[in-house]
Amino acid sequence: MYRVLVPVDRSEERAFHQPQYVSQLPNATDDVEATGLYVVPPDEFSDADAVEFSDIDAAVGAANLLEGEGVSVTRTVDDGGISDQIVRSAEGLEADEIVMSGRKRSGLQEVLIGSITQDVMLSAERPVTITG
Repeated sequence: MYRVLVPVDRSEERAFHQPQYVSQLPNATDDVEATGLYVVPPDEFSDADAVEFSDIDAAVGAANLLEGEGVSVTRTVDDGGISDQIVRSAEGLEADEIVMSGRKRSGLQEVLIGSITQDVMLSAERPVTITG
């Protein structure tokens, strides 16, 4: 089984690209297990216990797209430092790959990706794929 961690934020546009990539992995419907992860940001920690996966439209949309393509999906919510929690979750799941979405930037920042994505890329001991 090929395990993929798909961390999403609240952006439905960014979350759309991740399931597209995962569903195109070889034998995705038979051999891929995806875990959709939403990490509650630090500024929302006081409400972290009340946040459910079903509350995050982008996360639900990404999971539904994957399931619509026949990919098995586990839906999870966690809290902590976002980058650190993504890396810890990938380790705990023994994920083979992390599939993240970069942020679109303008001007000079166009060559940069989101800081969370960059932190995960530098910290993870497994492949990180950046979509859209």
